[in-house]
Amino acid sequence: MAEVSADDISLINNNQGPYLLLSSRTVLDSPPGGNNNGRFDPGETGGLIVSLRNIGNQGVDSVNVKLRSSDSRFVISDSISSYGSIPAGATRTNETDPFGIQVDHSIPIETPVTLYLFINGTGYNDTIRFNIVVGELRPTDPIPDNGNPPRYWAYDDIDTLYPQHPNFSWIEINNRGTQLSLSDDQTITIDLPFTWQFYGSTSTQISICSNGWVAPGSTTSNYYNNTSLPTTYLPGAICLNWDDLYPPVGNGVWYFYDADNHRFIVEWDSVHYFPGSGAPYERFQLILYDPTTPTPTGDNLIVVQYLTANQYTSSTVGIQDPSQTIAIQCLFDNNYHRGSAPIAPGRAIKYTTADPTAIVEEPRTHRDQRALICHPNPSRGTVQFFSNLGADATVNIYDRTGRLVRTISGSGNWIWDGKDGGGKPVPPGVYFSRLNSPEIQAETKFVIAR
Repeated sequence: MAEVSADDISLINNNQGPYLLLSSRTVLDSPPGGNNNGRFDPGETGGLIVSLRNIGNQGVDSVNVKLRSSDSRFVISDSISSYGSIPAGATRTNETDPFGIQVDHSIPIETPVTLYLFINGTGYNDTIRFNIVVGELRPTDPIPDNGNPPRYWAYDDIDTLYPQHPNFSWIEINNRGTQLSLSDDQTITIDLPFTWQFYGSTSTQISICSNGWVAPGSTTSNYYNNTSLPTTYLPGAICLNWDDLYPPVGNGVWYFYDADNHRFIVEWDSVHYFPGSGAPYERFQLILYDPTTPTPTGDNLIVVQYLTANQYTSSTVGIQDPSQTIAIQCLFDNNYHRGSAPIAPGRAIKYTTADPTAIVEEPRTHRDQRALICHPNPSRGTVQFFSNLGADATVNIYDRTGRLVRTISGSGNWIWDGKDGGGKPVPPGVYFSRLNSPEIQAETKFVIAR
């Protein structure tokens, strides 16, 4: 196996012959076989680019590679690729002849699959073993609940590969709506102007707790000591910021029915943590859309928005169903789900029953996926972006974790040199670009394959 051991290091240091290591791998899952999110998901077909780097002191000629899978549900449909000559210190890829991959629908998400590269070259033979995780969740992916199959998914605003992702747009209802007289650890039930369906159960009421959560129907629960989800301490609930909050200090909790836009809003407006005076405060809100904005199951669409992030170190964020057995936990006591973006000012989370492969019409700002293209793709470094928009705009480059790598400005034509803000070349992998202008937003995905 080509795993670096003490003997390997000694061999490399003594500059004895070629030595090939896996440098990077890139998933190609563009439509129609895939959903273009840069990973292999159940039921997808696509390609796999593998980069090999020669860290020895001699080159190797006529390199051919055969790919094999340890899992019969992860099928290698095209298993052979030629890399030609790989000089000492050089990296070569099979981007012109990727391995073919077919993933069976039956394989569960987050299943690790061991793959083997059998390498043959002139005077050289080796085997490299590595893992690929099917349906691996990243901060830029939605989180499913633990149902089988999942019913609800949580999309945050950086999940830009998915049409269901929300865009942050704060709706201020302070002095526009009705202020609740919530004391410490109190829950108040009010009537809704429409029927709320949540996990298939319907209600025409909503219960609002001072401690940062809401529940469909009527409940007197007021539990302040947050736990992980699911929990028997709460009914079916949406936990925006379940913690020991103290609404008497700050501007309290408000609600407002925006009939024109078919949504009911609850806002915690500068609400402090207990004991109140001198404690940090938070501003966050729930947006519950009425049935005119449907989801595939008929459950109501839910969006949660965060205007501040002054603490969130002892909070629970997520949802759970009325049976108290199924949940999505985005955050618990400063531990984030691997699919969650950290709570930050301007964060939005959408809870919907639209799964990641579905294309649905839900409220969001106008976007034109054709407004931004990039070339070449894959690229070995420099990428040129083109837009049909004439106005000045910026293009933000993100890595696959959602971290901002670089911002470039221009008008209709942008060139990125493949370096981060510090001037360092970015590593190979999947990247995302987002064009922002006053009129429109557009996104595209591309690959750096060095």
